[in-house]
Amino acid sequence: MFPAFTALSLASLFKEAYNIQQGGGTSGKLLFWGLIYLAAYVLNNFLIFITGLVIELGADKRQVHYRYLMCVKLAHMPLIDFEDARIRDMQQRAEECLYSGRMNGIIRDSFGMVIISLLNIITVSAVMARYSLWFLPLCIVSVLPYSVARLIRGREFYYIKRKMAKKSRRLGYLWGLFTDRRTVKELRALGADDYAFGKWTQCRDEVQDELWEQNRKDAVSLLFCDALRIIGYGACIALALVLTLNGTVDVGVFGACIAAFLTLQSATRGILVLGGELPKELAFSGDYFDYIDLPEETSGSGTHYAGLRDKIELRGVSFKYPNAEKYAVKNVALEIRRGEKIAILGENGSGKTTLSKLILGLYPCSGGSVFYDDETVGNLDRQSFYKTVSAVAQNFTQYKLTLRENIAMSDIDKLGDDEKITDALRRAGLEDLLVRAGLDSELGTAFGGSEVSGGQWQKIAIARGLFRDSELIVMDEPTSALDPLIETEILTKFIELAKDKTAVIISHRVGLCCLVDKIAVMKDGEIAEIGTHDGLLAQGGEYARLFTAQEKWYREE
Repeated sequence: MFPAFTALSLASLFKEAYNIQQGGGTSGKLLFWGLIYLAAYVLNNFLIFITGLVIELGADKRQVHYRYLMCVKLAHMPLIDFEDARIRDMQQRAEECLYSGRMNGIIRDSFGMVIISLLNIITVSAVMARYSLWFLPLCIVSVLPYSVARLIRGREFYYIKRKMAKKSRRLGYLWGLFTDRRTVKELRALGADDYAFGKWTQCRDEVQDELWEQNRKDAVSLLFCDALRIIGYGACIALALVLTLNGTVDVGVFGACIAAFLTLQSATRGILVLGGELPKELAFSGDYFDYIDLPEETSGSGTHYAGLRDKIELRGVSFKYPNAEKYAVKNVALEIRRGEKIAILGENGSGKTTLSKLILGLYPCSGGSVFYDDETVGNLDRQSFYKTVSAVAQNFTQYKLTLRENIAMSDIDKLGDDEKITDALRRAGLEDLLVRAGLDSELGTAFGGSEVSGGQWQKIAIARGLFRDSELIVMDEPTSALDPLIETEILTKFIELAKDKTAVIISHRVGLCCLVDKIAVMKDGEIAEIGTHDGLLAQGGEYARLFTAQEKWYREE
């Protein structure tokens, strides 16, 4: 309401000043209207500050909530979606909307700027209409192009950003090459850092050139709109001057009209710009909610998993990654008895790791099914099922936390069980690290912790898998960073310790094959052979070829 009150008080102030100049009026009245105008100005700005603060705090609170929803979505997304480039592009657009502050902007503009601007327009229009109705259409016409320009350019900008999602992801990936200490070391050693920098520069320029072209168009549009607005303001001055000269308004009103017209023009421009921008902002917000509304991983039909009674059976299992043409796993039939130790062997790219994810129900089968006794893994209650499972992934996580936390991460309720943690470390051959660092020392140099070698990190991952009390353990390339002889030593211990467990060990090495009950050899996504070590050697097939090629690795010099 203050702009209208300010216009009226300003008119009285100018009028009193003019009267004094003409020999009438009093300095007391001039001082009174001056103080009124000053008080209104100060109070108005104070209230604007308070209003803005309240709106910003509310918007920030919502922003925290939107981030929380994003974290929940990421935690419940089906793992297969992380392999889908289309879903990753949706995630990129959702994160861009979230972290660019667009959600806050909509809340702030909708509940703040719109209401304030509308009140300004209504009250100031009522004041100016007392002097001449021509001020109102003159104001609207002078700022109307802002709405059209914002609407057109906003739509263009949205589609450009949508199209650029994949490039933006690539740009972030290339930047990550320079911020990850492992890749930086490799790039420096290979002398390829300049090449990688060139790739990043090229991608950055492609992204920026598209945005620059759009910003150039936007600047030209705004230049035209600003020119029309200035012309409109000049027309307002001319109209007020005409009204003053013909005696319709006095000198005080003349000055107030010019100031009020600026307020009216600014408020109208704000409303129209917001109206033009809003479809674009809502489209960006739609990207966020489209991602949030994606289907989440279900917990199955609710069938409680009480443990394996008989066997795990794969019946005609096939799998193809999203956006891929070839099947990674094709028509696999495999039986794993309770308590059996089985090695799934094969060269890199043969489908071993993918098969392990299908066995654990992490990925849905494209064809066929994985059965735990008589129930498909997809129908098992996830919480009760995963309590019985332990896994050591090929690309395991190096937690930059304490040694204690790194081990107990697989069963966090036993974080304080020093005896059990120490036992898992010893079983994985980490006595030296335990003595040197202690359970509560932080690992990794990222935050000033102890340096840990690649082989030690892999042993930590194995210890983490052993720490959890589980009936089924799946180990994917668990010793790939270790010397073959040390590998054999660790796996021998593991087989002994896992005597009451069902174990599936994925590897491209043959060193463990003498220790297991059964070997399944994979080639090109299919199981080429199944049998025991001696039986497969006698067949002289794929396993015999792999064993002969690697046999020398496991001989003591």
